[in-house]
Amino acid sequence: MREGAHGTLSVLSAQAPDQQICANMVKMRFLDELSVLRNLELRFIDDDIYTYVGTVLISINPFRMLPLYTPDVLDTYTEKKDAETVLPPHVFALADRAYCELLDKWTDQSVIVSGESGAGKTEATKVLLEYLMEMSRRAGGDKHFAGGDSESLEELCLFAQTILEAFGNAKTVRNDNSSRFGKWIEVFFNRAGTIEGAVMERNYHVFYQLLGQAAKDAELRAKYDLGPPETFFYLNQSSVKTIQGVCEASEFSKLIDALQVFGVDQETMDQIWQTVSSILHLGNIKFDHIHVQNAQTNQDGSKIANPGELELAAKHLGLAVDCLEKALLFHSYGTRSVVYIPYKPSEAAQARDAFAKSLYAGLFNYLGQRINETLKRPGCNPSNKTIGVLDIFGFEILQTNSFEQLCINFCNERLQSHFNEECFRIEQEEYRAEGVEVEEIGYNDNQPCLDMLEKKPSGLFAMIEEEINVPGGSDLNWLQKIYQTHAASDYLAKPSPKDGRDCFKILHYAGDVVYRVEGLLDKSKDALHHDLDVLMDPGASNKKFLTVLKQARIIGPLKDRGGNEDGSAGKKKKSQPTLGMQFCGQLRTLMKKLFQTKPHFIKCLKPNMEKKGGLFIAEEILTQLQYTGIVGLCKIRQIGYPERMPLDEFFDRYKALDFSKRSPEELIMKMAEMCIMKPGLWVLGHTKLLMKHEQHNYVSDALSKVQLKAALMVQRCMRGWWQRRWFQRMRSIRDFIRQAIVARIKDLLTEGLEMMDMEMPMKGDHLPEKVAARKLVARLVDEEKAEAMLASAMETKDMAQLKAAMAYAQEMQYASAALEAAQELLKKMEQELHIRNQLTQAISARTIDALQAAVAMATEANMEETAEVKQAKTILHRLEKEAELKAQYERAVAAGSREEIDRVLTQMAEAGVPLPADARDNLAALEAQTKHHQSVADTKHKLQTATAANDLAAVQEVMLEAHAAGINTEDDTVQVANQYLKGVDQKKADMGALMAACRTLEVKMCSTGGIDRAELEVVHKCITALVGYEFSQEENSQINEAQKILRKGMAVQQCTDGLRKALNERNYEDLSAMHQKAEELEVKCQIVEDVAKMIKEMESQTPEIPMGTMEQILEIARATRWQYHKYSRLRTREQFAKGKYLNRRKTIDGMFFFSKDIIPNSMIDLPTQTNKIAVNINKCLLAFCGTRRTTYPASSAQALMEKGKAISSLRDEVFVQICKHLSQNPDRKSMQRGWILLCLCIELFSPSVEFELFLLNFMVKHSNDELWADYANFCLQRLEEELDLDEEALATNVRQKQVPSIDYITAVINGEITIFDKYRNAGKVAIKPRV
Repeated sequence: MREGAHGTLSVLSAQAPDQQICANMVKMRFLDELSVLRNLELRFIDDDIYTYVGTVLISINPFRMLPLYTPDVLDTYTEKKDAETVLPPHVFALADRAYCELLDKWTDQSVIVSGESGAGKTEATKVLLEYLMEMSRRAGGDKHFAGGDSESLEELCLFAQTILEAFGNAKTVRNDNSSRFGKWIEVFFNRAGTIEGAVMERNYHVFYQLLGQAAKDAELRAKYDLGPPETFFYLNQSSVKTIQGVCEASEFSKLIDALQVFGVDQETMDQIWQTVSSILHLGNIKFDHIHVQNAQTNQDGSKIANPGELELAAKHLGLAVDCLEKALLFHSYGTRSVVYIPYKPSEAAQARDAFAKSLYAGLFNYLGQRINETLKRPGCNPSNKTIGVLDIFGFEILQTNSFEQLCINFCNERLQSHFNEECFRIEQEEYRAEGVEVEEIGYNDNQPCLDMLEKKPSGLFAMIEEEINVPGGSDLNWLQKIYQTHAASDYLAKPSPKDGRDCFKILHYAGDVVYRVEGLLDKSKDALHHDLDVLMDPGASNKKFLTVLKQARIIGPLKDRGGNEDGSAGKKKKSQPTLGMQFCGQLRTLMKKLFQTKPHFIKCLKPNMEKKGGLFIAEEILTQLQYTGIVGLCKIRQIGYPERMPLDEFFDRYKALDFSKRSPEELIMKMAEMCIMKPGLWVLGHTKLLMKHEQHNYVSDALSKVQLKAALMVQRCMRGWWQRRWFQRMRSIRDFIRQAIVARIKDLLTEGLEMMDMEMPMKGDHLPEKVAARKLVARLVDEEKAEAMLASAMETKDMAQLKAAMAYAQEMQYASAALEAAQELLKKMEQELHIRNQLTQAISARTIDALQAAVAMATEANMEETAEVKQAKTILHRLEKEAELKAQYERAVAAGSREEIDRVLTQMAEAGVPLPADARDNLAALEAQTKHHQSVADTKHKLQTATAANDLAAVQEVMLEAHAAGINTEDDTVQVANQYLKGVDQKKADMGALMAACRTLEVKMCSTGGIDRAELEVVHKCITALVGYEFSQEENSQINEAQKILRKGMAVQQCTDGLRKALNERNYEDLSAMHQKAEELEVKCQIVEDVAKMIKEMESQTPEIPMGTMEQILEIARATRWQYHKYSRLRTREQFAKGKYLNRRKTIDGMFFFSKDIIPNSMIDLPTQTNKIAVNINKCLLAFCGTRRTTYPASSAQALMEKGKAISSLRDEVFVQICKHLSQNPDRKSMQRGWILLCLCIELFSPSVEFELFLLNFMVKHSNDELWADYANFCLQRLEEELDLDEEALATNVRQKQVPSIDYITAVINGEITIFDKYRNAGKVAIKPRV
């Protein structure tokens, strides 16, 4: 070892010549194995795990978390750069290249992630998919999709990884997360670059995750009869039961969330866990040897050694115990006459394992079907192109290698051949075809090894199938046959004696592997015996889920894509192909897809076998470099021209650089003159232009600049058109409002104001048209109220109400026809009242002259039909008749005519005129008087009855009769009736006055002038005046409404007084409380605006934290003034939503509440550049809290804290965003992550002095919360510790503190430790609820 400039180098790397470290190894001056090794090791020491070989990406597994996948890093690669800007190698860069080529050339792409087991292929695949999902979101694809929980399609793709890893990956000796299946993911993109759908093709983590959760959940443990891993045979064969840094219960929770997203309900989930637990119990079934002798057989057999495990397996599978037992111990033959042959213990164990594998295969395929059904978007355009990502099982060399390793390594051989084909053979053949002289580079061609493995009929897999079908075929016979057939092969060898005789050795490209032949044929048969297979048929089990699993096992995970290559999945075949031949067929199908795409390669390397972070074993890396052909690739990419484009395609693509050129050659020469084509970086072939990567970047950059210039021109024109259109729209709105103002139409004015609010900056509040329109609308509202009051008063003809309405209209200087009509009506009503008074006086006086004068006045005023006039006329007629009869009597007496006197007296008696004293016929006069008295008595009785019944019409009618009968007005009955009539008139007047007073009060409450106590007293007096009256139902309703108006008026008056008092005392709490109450009561007076202005001024002032104890400061922080959303440096809601067009209103309303969406702008008003960082902080926050899926949440949290530590102006932004995330968040897990992050941030840095009280208020609010009190009080204690420090001391503290490591954050979120632990260990305990 020796010390280099970049750290400690290994002995092998130290032997290489010194040269500059290269991110792209084709630029290295010295190019040999050790130089490549040295370059990779030096970059690894600097945590640069990615390196290019041309366009091939080399990835070295660091075996530890590195901050390479944060939103900031992602943005670096998503923002388009020119050719001069060289970005560091990264899986994001390769993903971006594939994505851009798909859209640019509109051809299918593939990313092939390869390397040995444990080299980091699965992690690279997850990160690559995350990048593609993010690009889809940015292209407009982040829309809800028909998943289990309305997740976007991008989110569903990431959730699918959780399920596939749980059921398809396992811990092995070489890898903690080894893929035990080939994962081919096709992501479909439309022309806009958004995802249209996806398809994913197919002991395991799920067992340990289920048991890890069961260890904490007694109910789950009892339900599925679970125990620790060491109690299950399928799990205790390995000495390793845990993976460092992995919490199985936490991973199980993530798996549950992912299953729910794909619509797996609780019942189905229960069936899944029943199946998983039944597989575990099946593995525990043991078999003892017995001799079976019966009518059908007499031979060795077996029995169940532990019936309890059999019963548990049968219970969870829903099978009868005896049926399962018989299927495990016997296999049947024959159709008509069935013979049962017993299994030996070893054979019974194989049958048990085959059944367990069948169940698990069906379960895995079922989940694959569910995922693909959800991801396959209905109506997906067939013309869409795909980016396929292949994460295949890595090359394996184990202590014991068998059929599984043979398949895995064969697949890796095939992929290495594809790599050689693309990077070496095809490239060199193309140079020769184009007449370009390039040095021949040798490479390890592994095609002979592939032929030995798969070529028919002599390939190893074909010979396995043949041996299985041969009677008496055996593993050893097959071994002898392959030695004979491939005796001359350089890739098959006999192992050394220490390996045993039942082995064979294959010399793979990645190393020599010794395979054991024992059981190889059985493993390849893939034959589940009929007796076990029928247990999964309908009716055999009381659980229908077993039948579903059987169908899934037969069909496979892609039931909508057919099965075999020849499309004969549904046809019945004569013989079932062996697993090996099935595997070969599936691999050929996969390779066929790969050959139809533009490949991008990620070669993953494993730096050490111990899986230790930061350890680089040079010998291990060198071996991988040798067998992967990386050095040869470096050489061919260094001397060759990897970018090759047909001339016609080149011309069509780049003719925009100079449209005057008519041929590719002319265009190329012109580009050379323009210094776009650099000497030595390109060569012209017979049919193609061949370029190095640098040259291709220069050409692409030149085209991008031309396209950018054109795009800017289009944008300029579009923006100009848009601005002109917008200006015309604004002008039309202003013209519309002006016309509405002239027309004085309230509906049009309201419509115009609404258009201004929605479409104009600042809602157009600065425009005179809006000010005038608002005033006019308020005026029109008042005029409408005045018109309504006048119309109501004129309809009821209530003089008091009419006077009140006229007074309101005159007060607001409102002149209208209605007011003139009201004035005329009032004049008429006053005249009629005067005439009525004259009539009443004349009736009381009973003089002919007075009655004649009053009747004449009434006739002139058209009042002939009124009751008073009729009564006066009746009395006048009677008086005139009486005078005439008296005159006639005097003339008759003077004339001395007895007959005339008798006639007159008779008429007097009939007319009820008192007879003269000297009347001769006293008897006739007495009789007439008697009749008159009877008539008076009847009239008085009728009057009493009508008065008692409150019958107004009857009382008025009988009063006329009483007056006609000459009943004295002093009579008690008449006086009672008169009092009743006066009461009715008074009640009517009082009701009118009350309605007028209420309308006036309502208008005043809605005006900016407010109300005073006099107006309230008027309403109160009117209500009091009505006490004692009897009312109809309608009148009772009117009085109740008046009382409500009075109560509201009193509340408004009380609120107004409170506002004045708070304004004078300048008390923030009182001001806020009264202002809120005013808004609830809809108080419109000027003082409300004054209070709002003062509140805003007080909130904008920098708070001064007083000296005192923490308890005293917390008491101050309780005040509503310090609620975090009242922080003066926050943006307005409109500023916050700037640039947001879709769901803008939702964004504005939800500014201070939890949202799954990324914020469009910073919460605090920050400069443009810092604003972008704030948005990335929000991405980190959502990623850490699980709101947005990410592979490395702890890395996101660390990136967020690093930003807060480094940039002091962002610290308040961090705290505000976390407070927003914790406000009305329905997700408990997300809430917990948010509180953890808040605690970690407060440990690292403090809020500004301006924000401290606001943050304390938030903590106090949650300090007694049942769920989050510990976190809130922990934060309060951390803040209390720095209470007495000045700003300089606080800054020093921050500089001295370290951002928590990713491992620590991961341990916290996995529940392995809590954020309180290190304080408890140091003797400090988080404070308990005390606030």
